[in-house]
Amino acid sequence: MLPWSAWLERSATHSPHSQLHRLRRLGATEEWLLWREAAAAACTDFGLLAPEGLADALRRSVSRMRDWDLSWPGTPTPESAVLQLAARHFSDSCARLGAYSVADWPQVLQGSEAESRPLLFAGFDELGPRLRARLEQLNARFAPAKDIDPEPVRFQVQSAADPADELQSAARWCREQLERNPAARLLVVDTRLRLRRAQAVQAFEHVLHGGALLDRVSEALFAIEGGQPFVDFEIVRAAIAVLKLCGRGLDFPELSSLLRSPYIGCGTLEQRALLELELRERNVAHADFARLCELARQGPSGSLGPLADVLGQLAPALSGISKNLDHAAGWAREFASRLEATGWPGDGALGSDEQQQCERFRDLLGEMSTLGATGKRWSYTQALELLRAMAARIAFEAATPDVPVTLTESLDDPLVTYDGIWVAGLSADQWPAPARADPFIPIVAQREAGLPGASAEAQLQRARHALTAWQRCATQLVLSWPEGEGDVSLQPSPLLAVPARAHRASEIRRSTDPLLLALQRSAVREPRAPDRALPWTATQRLAGGIRALQLQVLCPFKAVAEHRLRATALSEPSPGLDRRERGSVLHRALELVYRQLKDSQGLTQRAADGQLEQLAAEAGAQAMQELLARRAERLPAALASNESARLARLVGTLLRQELERAAAGEFAFVQIEESQEREIAGLPLRIRMDRLDRLADGRVVVIDYKSGRTETFRPLDERPRQVQLLAYAMLAAGEVAGVAAVHLGSGEVAWRGAAAEPGLLPKLPKRTMPTAPWPELMGRWRQVVETLVRDFAAGVSTVDPLPGACRVCQLPAFCRVTPGRLDLGDPDAEEGDEESEAVHGR
Repeated sequence: MLPWSAWLERSATHSPHSQLHRLRRLGATEEWLLWREAAAAACTDFGLLAPEGLADALRRSVSRMRDWDLSWPGTPTPESAVLQLAARHFSDSCARLGAYSVADWPQVLQGSEAESRPLLFAGFDELGPRLRARLEQLNARFAPAKDIDPEPVRFQVQSAADPADELQSAARWCREQLERNPAARLLVVDTRLRLRRAQAVQAFEHVLHGGALLDRVSEALFAIEGGQPFVDFEIVRAAIAVLKLCGRGLDFPELSSLLRSPYIGCGTLEQRALLELELRERNVAHADFARLCELARQGPSGSLGPLADVLGQLAPALSGISKNLDHAAGWAREFASRLEATGWPGDGALGSDEQQQCERFRDLLGEMSTLGATGKRWSYTQALELLRAMAARIAFEAATPDVPVTLTESLDDPLVTYDGIWVAGLSADQWPAPARADPFIPIVAQREAGLPGASAEAQLQRARHALTAWQRCATQLVLSWPEGEGDVSLQPSPLLAVPARAHRASEIRRSTDPLLLALQRSAVREPRAPDRALPWTATQRLAGGIRALQLQVLCPFKAVAEHRLRATALSEPSPGLDRRERGSVLHRALELVYRQLKDSQGLTQRAADGQLEQLAAEAGAQAMQELLARRAERLPAALASNESARLARLVGTLLRQELERAAAGEFAFVQIEESQEREIAGLPLRIRMDRLDRLADGRVVVIDYKSGRTETFRPLDERPRQVQLLAYAMLAAGEVAGVAAVHLGSGEVAWRGAAAEPGLLPKLPKRTMPTAPWPELMGRWRQVVETLVRDFAAGVSTVDPLPGACRVCQLPAFCRVTPGRLDLGDPDAEEGDEESEAVHGR
């Protein structure tokens, strides 16, 4: 028993045609490479970005034309012209190399005579007429023979709520069959298995192995036929990422994945995780190996020093890629050497699947080393892209023992008999499949020849043939379809003959995941109130300072999660400046400006001299220069210039607004960016006010800068969004006359806050709601802040988000907020007439 390709290779070996023996047989990878070159050459005039990706499609089209003896006498279409050029280029390449393709069956079978014993071809239902005629000349027969087909079985139709529920139902059916007959052999066909592979693995793992996962390791009960792209396996991705790191480098997502991979041996996993955190904190969006070594040396010596030493030892072997061109064989050796230097595939013991993946990747390097016969020379980057493309086109599945359940996407004749077959995904839009004509062969020629897939009629015929084959090969057959997918309602395939009715997915009871049930039954719950954490130690400084109060306002659970459980979001590097850097450079520019001005008189004098714009520009430039000096990555000059100009514009706008305050009364900047130790409700904390202004009468005004969009401020709310203003009013040294948050966004400078009398902060919006007198308001603010502090100290962790808080929260899966509480509104949106932005005494 041989597959088609192996039979052709054997026929080529025993071919009586003398000319064939003078030629060299192309290897599979070498043939694919020649088709890539042919595709690139044929698409020269079309300006395609990646014409090499058409190689497999062009090869299939040539094969169809050969099998079906297709020709097109009319004017070539652009697609058919590309096909002709590619076929001619491939043929010329074979002649130049003195080689032939084993897939070229007319050449391979030339001169072959009929076999003495009949050849049985099974599963070849869509052979082209030219190929079938040639095989019949060789005494070929085709199975199954129509006259010996058994009586087809009746099938059962079943619907499911959605694709995930359909897979769960199929898995439960398989479990029931195996419980009744452990020796049963079952086939599950899913028309969209490639897209739902992860869902299928989860469903069948949980249903067939779920109970055993809690007690012992069980043997595999299912396997997926056909495999998945080899490049998708983690061990392969790690190898290619290592090689990219040694060349042009990696963007942060790939670099982060590589540092956390167990398949490299540079330092420990903990050391590499610390290096990843360093890259996140320093906004490193791209790095090569040399840059990674430098960043490790610059990091904290106590934690990253050992890793920096390891990387430094590897630097001579991994840096300095030669810019010379080399044959594929030379680069294959270079790649193997660099992978060995980095300790790929890691120091840990590999499982059976991982060992097979590792060996297959080494075989891939071996296949690459045989490509030198083409004579082409590559750069490092080109050779690495070739290796990645080779890994992407291979479908790999680790060898497994014989299993009772097989999952497949193939709709071809199963040939052998199964105890049961379940076919999923048979909605009207999937089965019969839509017409899928060959893109390079004129559609008229395809339909005249009856090429499969070229018309809706041909697809209908294929679907009916598949149904007949399933009925013939199963003692029990179940056909299923999902009634919905996402927000889309689906209808059953007309071939299922389902009675017309109103289908609603909500009416179908979903299958229960047995693994989740087992976990719930075995769970040991700790007797503790669900909305309480452990009390905070009274003498311990309040974690996070004012930010803890801000989070307590947004959602008490979020405050506990971030400041008790350390469930914080990791920084995500991005090109250019990130939010933290923009906020930092803005605060620094404002600090430089106000330290020079000192008071409102200095501001007025600079304005009279026409120096405000110059002052803003100089402060922005200096702040940017300081930021760039400590950045891990160089910022392009254009971006740095744009950011400096943005800073100057924002600071200049704010200074012009400050002139209105100066006209109403004098003030001095007495505290600028100073850290202080304070106490609220008996708990110590450290605060850092952006600015404190002292008025001529001795009272003070608290100013807080915010970068980004404007936030609301309602001074009478029990949970005010800008609670830091309330806390600063309590903690400021002196009698407070007003508080304000100055929002410096991309297009405006907006003030939000409250003042004791009109005109004190002219840029505050007009009052739109009744409010309390200023002394009462200050007392109310004290009560609100002290209540928040006491709740945080007591461990109150109720899941109670403000509207819009969940939109920017990274913890919805952690807190398990109910859909009824999940408000995805914009927390930064202004609320119009309901807003009270200024408070005045009476």
